[in-house]
Amino acid sequence: MLETGEPAPDFDLDGTDGATTGAYRLSAAARQAPVVVAFYTADFEPRCTAYLEALRDTDWGDLTDAIAVLGVAPGSMDDHRQFAADLDLPFPLLVDHPGVDGQFGVQRPDGSTRRAAFLVDRRCRVEFAWADPEPDRDTVAPDIAPIRSAVARL
Repeated sequence: MLETGEPAPDFDLDGTDGATTGAYRLSAAARQAPVVVAFYTADFEPRCTAYLEALRDTDWGDLTDAIAVLGVAPGSMDDHRQFAADLDLPFPLLVDHPGVDGQFGVQRPDGSTRRAAFLVDRRCRVEFAWADPEPDRDTVAPDIAPIRSAVARL
């Protein structure tokens, strides 16, 4: 897994933001504001639903003036669009076809994606890295306090 201080791999991924779709480039987003790149395993999976809801419900504005959140997972654009609509997400969900999860070091041996978050600064360097320490536990809600703390330190 990437660690603090390492360069974040740049990516161009298609994604959905509400009813619209488009291409998202990490370096372009990072030039505008710090970015939380939030990897998750699958759309509609209960633990991933809880994770994205926690990110959605975070009041980023009380931590920093500007921040972008990008959800990244394998799957289809149609599933991402439906999942984002069901959760009323204010951030896009990107389709990870080329294996960006592997470049960030959060791809499991079975090919699935581990729930993880990276805070990427305007220089496209990792300021903070977090992965769910108990990805298979029965409790679905992850603790995103470490992500909030990292954003507050910016």
